[in-house]
Formats: sequence, structure tokens, C-alpha cells
Amino acid sequence: MVKHWNYENDDVVLGALRGLVALNPAVSLIPSEKVVFNKNHKSKVAIISGGGLGHEPLHAGFVGDNLLDAAVAGTIFASPSTKQIMAGVKATADKQKGVIAVVKNYTGDVLHFGLVAERAKRDGYKVELVAVLDDVAVGRTQNEMVGRRGIAGTALVHKALGAASAQEGAELEQLAQLGRSVNDALVTMGASLDRTTVPGRDSDEGEVTGENTAELGLGIHNEPGEKLHPIPKASELVDLMYKRLLDKNDKERHYLDFGDNDDYVLLINNIGGTSSLELYALANYAISRVPLKKKPSRVYISDFVTSLSSPGFSITLLNLNKAATETYTKEDVLGFLDAPTNAPGWKPKIYSDEQWQKPEPEIKELPVAHGEYPKLDAKVDGAAFGELLKRAMELLISKEPEITKYDTQVGDGDCGETLKNGAEAILKALSSDKQFKENLNDLVATVSAITEIVEDKMGGTSGGIYAIFLTSFAKNLQQAKSIDVKLVSKALSDALYEGLFKYTKARKGGRTLVDTLQPFVDTLVETGDVDQLVKAAKESCDNTAKLQAKFGRASYVNEEEFAGGVPDPGAVGLLAIIQGFLNK
Repeated sequence: MVKHWNYENDDVVLGALRGLVALNPAVSLIPSEKVVFNKNHKSKVAIISGGGLGHEPLHAGFVGDNLLDAAVAGTIFASPSTKQIMAGVKATADKQKGVIAVVKNYTGDVLHFGLVAERAKRDGYKVELVAVLDDVAVGRTQNEMVGRRGIAGTALVHKALGAASAQEGAELEQLAQLGRSVNDALVTMGASLDRTTVPGRDSDEGEVTGENTAELGLGIHNEPGEKLHPIPKASELVDLMYKRLLDKNDKERHYLDFGDNDDYVLLINNIGGTSSLELYALANYAISRVPLKKKPSRVYISDFVTSLSSPGFSITLLNLNKAATETYTKEDVLGFLDAPTNAPGWKPKIYSDEQWQKPEPEIKELPVAHGEYPKLDAKVDGAAFGELLKRAMELLISKEPEITKYDTQVGDGDCGETLKNGAEAILKALSSDKQFKENLNDLVATVSAITEIVEDKMGGTSGGIYAIFLTSFAKNLQQAKSIDVKLVSKALSDALYEGLFKYTKARKGGRTLVDTLQPFVDTLVETGDVDQLVKAAKESCDNTAKLQAKFGRASYVNEEEFAGGVPDPGAVGLLAIIQGFLNK
């Protein structure tokens, strides 16, 4: 995203911290030093961290019970100063108990936190520094001077240390060993569709990934990654990420072995701009394609360590067996991750270990009552009816680009695709569903089957309207002893006025598909003349170009947006069905 809100000359970092603190009564803010700390912290080994903002909820969002005692904020993507970090130490640390500073392995963060560690030791504090370096995107020889970067795995180090330090008798050296052991048991790989942009800065035209291109292993400060063009299939991308994470033959990147019986945690991280829908879809690939013998002991899916609005995700694996130390078992580490916290940034829900270990129940598909429809004694010419239905669906499909164009201008752009999906499903039933074809001479059974298809294949408002209307139409036909224009007219009218209109206030003039449906039904009842009813439906449909919408998304569009006349997409779609079916 290249647009941001205008904060004028306000300090967006301080404003963000004030907003965060406002939602959590357990934390306080030192505004001058931009330090968020747990005001209810106990006398224990303090766990502090920090770095540049832009990675929320890291770090300030992880301040709370069983997590960080303090977080120190620099400017966006920039390390805090030593003065700020020292303020965090003094706000939370007991000299005798000591403090652990957890730092992502970036030069500025390591230097500033390292300098504070030395000064704090000079002042009588016991201090340990734990650097997180879980990013395996760059090979060993390529980054041997500085080591791997710290990314999403940082959240797991925070959580493990924060909960462990809250245990009675926890000691500084043992906790530091735990932090380093957890770090050594972590691997992370990220991918994104594009870089991010920083509020208050002009967009850098050079910092873009490119059209139909993704980046693998890019950094959380806009460091470039490996270009993947074209954008790979999600399954292929996840497989590639696991290869980089776990391939024992890749000596350049491989950092962590997994034994067949090793327990592990799987974390899928939103790097910032991935929608929840896509994050869960990507997580499904990550869970189902993990190339390890055992299922994960825990699955975490959320935003943990972001890069502002970067539209990416990362996969982290924590080997619990290798995270264990002489003091803490793998069960202890898992318990620390499970420990409840009031920190707003830690979003995983708490479930018991028994719930996690309980095998998933086998879900059997319920039998579908396909074909179990009411039967009608009065029959029609099934072959002829099938040809009319086929022609109507083919005309509707041919109109899809036009309908989509209109809906893109005044709606959300999906009306054409929705109608096309329904039409294609009906055509498929006509060509390959034996039972559907056998029922074509039974109007009630056929309309009921079409209703089932509409419900299954068409979403949104239009799918609901069609399903209600057709269901009511089929119900009104059930007692018919013969099929004629008068009886069908009454059944359609009852389906409209006593069926559909009970569930929607849409009427002719409201700029919906009802603008085509209502005059069609009314004229059929009044005249029984095919030419007249098609003419009435078309005139009313065309007139929607002059109307302001009263329903649906189009009702939120300014009237000026309709300049030039844009007919209602749903009305156009229904007109195509009518014209195709009646060969008009």
C-alpha cells in the first residue's frame, strides 16, 4: 500500500504506543523514552526487548504477564537509543534477579542493547543478552559476518522466556540458556507479494517487487529477497519454503535437523498486509504439506512479527526436543507457550494439552438428498424444456463480461461471475447428470433441482433471491393437474408476491433484478402474451440505468457515479435468462 493517513507533524510512533497502552490497563508508558512496561511485574528476572516500530505486535504488544516486562521503541525500522533501553531496564529490573535483553539480530539493535548490557553491568545489574536469529533465507557463507536475521521466531523466544521467568525460582543463567536453546531450535522463512511503505515517507519507486512476481526470503525492513516470477502456486511456494527450512542436502541454508519423533510447534505469521482469509488458506497449505513425520504439537496463526503492510507470510518451525535444556524439558517449553497472558499482541487461544492431543474426529459426509424432489403428475416435453433451459444458460454466460463491467462500475464486480457459475453448473447437469435429465419432463422436480444448484453454486444476494423465488414457484406448482400458461402465471405471481416479497423490500424501481422480474410476472398474469412480457421486462431493465439504487452495494454509490447510464447488473442477467428461454 502506497497511501497512508496524514499525521501532520505528530509523532506516529508515540501515538501508536499511547493507543496500545490505552487498551491494556496492566501496562504503562514512559512517553519521553517510548518504553512500555508491565506495571504489575513481580520481583523476578526481567525480560525486556525492543527495536524499531513497524513490526507490530512486536515488541510493545507483547508486554504483559508471562511475556515481556518491557519493550523499548525506536522510530520505524530503527533501533532505540541506549538511553531509551536503559530506561526500560531501570523500570523493570531487579539488580539481584537480573535482566535478559532479547534482541533481533540486526546490527543497530545488537550494538545498542549490547552497550546497555555493559553499562548496566557496570551499574550493578546482572544482564544477559539473547539474540534471535531464525531467518534461513540467506545462506551461511553469504551472511557469516552478521549471522541470520531475527524475524517471526522472535515471538516464540519472547513467550518462552516471559513465562519461564514468571516461575518461582527461575534464575538468570538458566533462563538465558533457555532463550538461546529456543533460538537454536528455530527456523523461519518468509515470502511476500511486495515490499512495504513507511508512513511519512515518499514511496521509493525502486522498492517494488514487480508485476506477477513474489519475493522469497525478503527481510522485514524491505531487504530484497529472491524474485519468483510468475507468482507460484501456493502449494508450490509452501513446498519451496519447507525445502529451504528443512532440506538436509542444502548445506548452504540448512540449520536445523528434525528427528522422526521430534515434537514441534508450527507458526504461520502474517507479515502485515495479508487478509485473514488468505492467511488461513495459506496456513492450510503449511499444515497439510509440512514434510515431518509427526503432526505439530501446536499451530499458531496470526500476526506476530510484521513489516507494516507487506502482503506476505512466513512459516516458523520450533523443534521442542532441541529447545529443551538441562533445566527445562520440552514439556516445560510447551507449557511456557501455553501460559495465559494479558498482552494484547499474543492472540493464540489457550487450549489444554489434552485438547491438542485429542485425535481429530473422522467427519463423514452427510448423504445429499439429491433427486428427492416432489413429483408432479402433469408432465411437459422434457427434451424441449431442456433445450430452452440450455439456450437461456448459454445466453447468460455470453453476457457475463457485460454484466461484470456494469457491476464493477456500481457494485463489487462479482455479479457476472456469480451468475456464470450458476449457469455453468446447470449446463453441466443438463449434459452429464442422468437423474436431472430424466426429470426434465417434471417441472417441479426440475425447478427443485435447479434451486439446489443455485444454492450450491451461487453466493451472495442474487443467489438467495433466485433460490427463494424458485423454491416458492415449485411449491405453488405441486398441486397442478395440468400445465398451462394461466396456472404457471399464477404460480410465478404467488412465488413473487407471497414468497420472495416476504423476505426482501426490493420492488420495481429499486434498481435490482426485481426491476426485470416484477414486470415480467405482472405482464404474464395480465396478458399471457410472450412478446409483451419480454418487452415489459426489457423496458424496466433498461430503465434501471436512470435509477438510484436503494438496495445492495450499489446503494452506497453516489448518484454521479451512474453518469452515462449503467443498468443494474442483476436485472441485465435475469433479462438474458428470460430472453434465452423464450427465444426473444
